[in-house]
Amino acid sequence: MRAHLRFLILDDFDPDTGELALRVAFQPGPDPGLELIRLRLHLGRAGNPLDPLSRELRTHVQMPVPPLWEHGLKTIVHAIEEELAAPEGRNPLRYLWVRTQLLHPADPAHSTPNHPVPRQVEVLRDWANRLDQEGQTLRAAEILDRLLLLAPKDVASLAYLASFFRAQGMAEEMAAVAERWIKAEPGRVEAHLRQGEALLRLGRAQEARAAFEAVLKIHPVHLLAHLGMAQALGLMGGNPFPHLDAAQELDPAATASVLRETFDYRLLVPPDGDRLHGLDGLPSLLGISGAEVQDFVQFLGLPLSGPEGTVRESELARWVGVMNRYALLPGGLHWSAPTPRHLPELA
Repeated sequence: MRAHLRFLILDDFDPDTGELALRVAFQPGPDPGLELIRLRLHLGRAGNPLDPLSRELRTHVQMPVPPLWEHGLKTIVHAIEEELAAPEGRNPLRYLWVRTQLLHPADPAHSTPNHPVPRQVEVLRDWANRLDQEGQTLRAAEILDRLLLLAPKDVASLAYLASFFRAQGMAEEMAAVAERWIKAEPGRVEAHLRQGEALLRLGRAQEARAAFEAVLKIHPVHLLAHLGMAQALGLMGGNPFPHLDAAQELDPAATASVLRETFDYRLLVPPDGDRLHGLDGLPSLLGISGAEVQDFVQFLGLPLSGPEGTVRESELARWVGVMNRYALLPGGLHWSAPTPRHLPELA
């Protein structure tokens, strides 16, 4: 089956080298998967600047350059050349608009050139929605990122990107997008939740606490906000139990699932002089078997954050306290942190 051209998207223009970077997306077969051709056009040189594109299309898809692409690229090249002649023509910031340009091979209504900015925003949104429906989430996210150059406060795009970065485990990007989302929509609970979650992943517990507090001011009985607050406080060495109790009351099953599967029992700053316990000492300390210890580490979040895979006593006490308080084990653990070996002298 003959390849099918989908779109051409501009990536960047370097005013110092005169290189215009672009990509061609095409479907090599009947499935919706996309392949990309990356190339650079060299402006300001003798000959036709579109020749590299013509060669690549003949090689990869056995097609000439679509007339709409030829016309659109010539329009874009002309606009670039006019800007280069301006007093600040070597300033790369002047060419950010290049990254917002997308060309359909046959339909000018689905191409951005020659449209006012509001229409360009809708063209890009339509492409992102279409690619998302096809399962091309990476391409959809990329196009929405371009859309935000034209409409920086577009909350639908910010929400999509926050979810995309969350799914990809990209915490820094998620935090940055969530911050922009909050500025555009300060009362949006989901924006504060995404920000708090990202900050937790980055170890910025104090800032995460503030994000979850913002949610609880709007929605005092929000399950995820209480769980987030408990996690932030726990990482900081504070008392997570009031918020865990609140979450337990709101949804016992969901709370138990979080505490078993994703809750982090570490302390970002363990106390000075904290005792360390090796795994081989835990069976006698907790009254369980060695196999149970391994299960607790693998499946129930028992933290091995001490040197050489040891358990810090402060974190062990927190973990045991949670397991017992919320009955997360078939039987309770009959242990609490031992008293210090040397009691301070009484005045």
